[in-house]
Amino acid sequence: MPAITLRSGAQPAGDGVPPLRGGETLGAPDFTLLRKHAPYLAGVRPHRKGGVRLALEEPLATARGTKFLIHNYGHSGAGITLSWGCAAKVREHVATVIDRMCGSKVRASVAVLGCGVSGLTVAHELRRQWPHLPVTMYAKSLDVTTTTSFIAGGQFEPSQVWREYTDPGKKPVLEDLLRRSAARIREIENSGKMRHYGIVWRKNYTLDVPNPAFDDYTPRDVVPAFRRGKLPFEKFDVVGREYSTWLIDPTILLPRLIADLRRHGVRFRTRLFESEQQVHGLAENIVINCTGYGAKKLFADDGLLAHRGHLVVLRNPARLKYLFSGGCTNDVISYVFARRNDIVVGGTLMNDDRDAFDPTDGKDAAICEVLRKNAQEVFAGRPEACTRPLDTVEHDTEKWVPVFGKDHAQTIR
Repeated sequence: MPAITLRSGAQPAGDGVPPLRGGETLGAPDFTLLRKHAPYLAGVRPHRKGGVRLALEEPLATARGTKFLIHNYGHSGAGITLSWGCAAKVREHVATVIDRMCGSKVRASVAVLGCGVSGLTVAHELRRQWPHLPVTMYAKSLDVTTTTSFIAGGQFEPSQVWREYTDPGKKPVLEDLLRRSAARIREIENSGKMRHYGIVWRKNYTLDVPNPAFDDYTPRDVVPAFRRGKLPFEKFDVVGREYSTWLIDPTILLPRLIADLRRHGVRFRTRLFESEQQVHGLAENIVINCTGYGAKKLFADDGLLAHRGHLVVLRNPARLKYLFSGGCTNDVISYVFARRNDIVVGGTLMNDDRDAFDPTDGKDAAICEVLRKNAQEVFAGRPEACTRPLDTVEHDTEKWVPVFGKDHAQTIR
């Protein structure tokens, strides 16, 4: 979820405010150009109380020998952002296990559970480190288009998850993961393969309001401080901010990762696990749990919450190349991410564990249509006209989630 804009955020630009982008005017999306295939989407972000669970458990004695279990889940709305950094930490845990196994007659082998972005980046990093280490990926479906990762917007930002790192002692943990992710992305950039992995630099424009995810919880050596100036849009004669970050398109990234893994001998198996005991029964002796929200049931983690979100996907024939977040001025979430082949419009945040868009449920479609209209109002210069997505359809108010920090009472309803 991007920055949330307050009513006081839209400040008219005076003569002394310099224009962003040297006065260039950026075109607005055509909000009538819905993608022909699946223009409306929904998915569950696995938000975990306490932050990401990234840990090596004590060895487990099972009927199939000693198992080492490593957890990597609970990334909330920052799964793509944190994926490489968490994969680097998992790689360190695997190295620790391999060291423990030295001198024994048992050969290390790895099972990765889940083929979302977390599981795929973990397998990718393990293969880079150990070209001959046996690695098998297990998932209930090997079709990555069914994962929440695949339908994510893909902006590099610790969205939502930063709220679990507000304690001064925990903040460095998040910063370390962000730096590790950024370092791996820069490696890909330096290799000349950024576009192959769906990675591009983008400018994100917001109104002139605080964005804690960027301003307070992302190190400046990862995402630089924002620039302040007049927004570069025809209908916005207001002061705003320009952030420089990455956009990582999961519709390009995930298939590329799978292709890399298959080419380097990683095996893929379809398997639905109903209990932790079934996990213990795997042949591999190192098991990496990247099941996301599935870990709530599989490993009895009651700290996991299902933060469901809706998106609309537009066509992008004009090849727009920018991000826009938090344009509404009445506390309504709105963002527009222009990617290589499409434009993603969002969004919502609710407690609901349905993990996909339901075409038979008119409520999902109604919510998505409100999102589209809200973004259209913003780019028409009417940010105050945004409508709360669920005010127009029947809903359960208990499912809506607070979107501000501890000092704010507003909620999305």
